[in-house]
This record gives sequence, structure tokens and C-alpha cells, in this order.
Amino acid sequence: MLEVKDITFSFDKKEKKPLIKNLSFKVNKGEILFISGKSGLGKSTLLDLISGFHDNNLIWTGKIYLNKLDITNISIQNKRIGYMLQDYFLFPHFNVKNNLIFSLPKQTRNKKEQALDYLKQINMVEFSNHYPSELSGGQKARIACLRAIISNPDALLLDEPFSSLDKKTMKSFQKFLFDFVIKLNIPCIIVSHRLVKNLNNSIELNITKFT
Repeated sequence: MLEVKDITFSFDKKEKKPLIKNLSFKVNKGEILFISGKSGLGKSTLLDLISGFHDNNLIWTGKIYLNKLDITNISIQNKRIGYMLQDYFLFPHFNVKNNLIFSLPKQTRNKKEQALDYLKQINMVEFSNHYPSELSGGQKARIACLRAIISNPDALLLDEPFSSLDKKTMKSFQKFLFDFVIKLNIPCIIVSHRLVKNLNNSIELNITKFT
């Protein structure tokens, strides 16, 4: 389970109103939390904060727990959280296959075959030798998302994974993603303006402007 407890943050001590104040929620294993809301309200910053990828200038308080362990001050390298950033953050000097290989757990055998197998599951095996600069926005999004989930994380954070996908691709990729979350039995948080309705294992949190 992933638990966020009494999170408050802002970028300036002089700000009278923080971006987010006293936010608390829990996401159980195998469950997906969709976070929606207008731009500029701190949704992406919240994911940065949970993952440990946040700006050093961020002023914040609160606690973060993963499987009952306090991970608030644990470094990003040791949190075992898979995180897809909104700008994808693919390695430009690696092709698609090597971007995935880099994220596989160190003990993984036959990494090349594993990477290709994952690409087959999202119908992108023919792009294995392409570089990020040769991919469309939707293709980059799928690879970035895939790279986050194949690291065998204890929790998964995805920032706008569907924004660049057409309807057909989005539907098939969502099925792959949601099945994966259930299979690994991990908590997942998705920031998205394209919410999925009638999903049994999902909950929704809408962030509004704090006044």
C-alpha cells in the first residue's frame, strides 16, 4: 500500500497559500488512483515528491509510506518506485531496446529477449532499434511507461501516460498497463486528463485550487 499523509507544499516561503495543503490518501495493492485537475495545481509536483525526484527548492511537510515503511526521506534510488515523467526522460543516446534493458532489474537474465518480449506486448517490437528522436509522441509515451513498469517496482507513478495516444492505441495500452498493475499487485497513481471510467480497481482524486 502507498500512503500519503498530510502533504503540504509550495515553492516559496512567502506564499500565503500552498499549492497543496494537508493532502492525505491511500492506494492499495493492485489499485489505481487517477489524479485529475487543472494545470498548475501541483499534480506533477506531487508525483515528484512521492518519488523523490522533486526540486530542492520545494518547501514541504508530510509523510510518505510504502508497504508500511516510512520512505519520506529515502533517496530516489532506494525507493523502488517506477516513475514515468511527463516529458518521458528517455535516454537519447540509447535505442528503444537499450532504454528498456537499462531499466530491467540487474539480476534479470536474457535482458535483450525480455526487452523484446515487452515490446511485442505493446506492438512496438519493430521499433526496437529506433532512437527516441525517431519516435512520435505517443510512441515515446509508451516506451517511457514501459520502462517504468519493467523495473519490478513496489509502486508505479505515471504522469500523463495517455495524452499523446490515439483512441485505439490508448485502449489497448491501457489494458496492458492495468493488467500489469493487477499482476504485480502494486499500487499505481496516474495523473491524467483522460480518465478511465468503470474500472473496478480504480479510485479518483480531483485536485482543485486551494483557497
